[in-house]
Amino acid sequence: VLIGSIFQITVGLLLAILLEHITRGKNVMRVIYFVPCIISSMAICQIFSKMLSAQPQGLVCYIMEKIGMEPIALLANSKTALLTITLIDGYKYCGLYMIIFYSAFVSISKDVIEAATMDGCNVLQQYRYIKFPLIKNIFSIVIVMLVNGCLKTFDVFYILDNKSRSTEMVATYMYKTAFNSADFGYGSALSVFLVVECLAAVAIIQKCLGAAKGDEE
Repeated sequence: VLIGSIFQITVGLLLAILLEHITRGKNVMRVIYFVPCIISSMAICQIFSKMLSAQPQGLVCYIMEKIGMEPIALLANSKTALLTITLIDGYKYCGLYMIIFYSAFVSISKDVIEAATMDGCNVLQQYRYIKFPLIKNIFSIVIVMLVNGCLKTFDVFYILDNKSRSTEMVATYMYKTAFNSADFGYGSALSVFLVVECLAAVAIIQKCLGAAKGDEE
């Protein structure tokens, strides 16, 4: 959950910053970045499954072999499968958070940015002291969405690896328990636990963000 959240918010934020500074083809790039969000999880999983395959050799293993590394089946290796699937799942939703951050950036008044530029602020200082503080409420919303999304993630993990214990998530375990093992009572208990887990995560995040906001004031 932590790795997935950090990956998605970092990549989404960097893409939003990059998009803000693109002068030509901005709409095209925005569509390209957002495409993974609207493609079905099955299609994305099939693409990455072929790319990461060892037998037959996929693109990633081919590149590793050409640069002198030993090809590794990242999805079949229990040590790398969890991280790999987490990054694939994160890749699917990075475009969504890019759109959210980009919309927040363009909503900032240009007069504020122009005044900061006249006062000698460079681009990095503008983001650190002006833009990021002005969109801190957006950060709060995104963090809540990210953590809840990562806790409830199911489709990518189930499609890419529904047999290994090393990549088991609460949602996938709940599904297998209820529908594969026909243990609907335990499956229902797991679903309740997942809801409570998500609510607890939201409460903790809101409390931490509220405490941080109080310290700033």
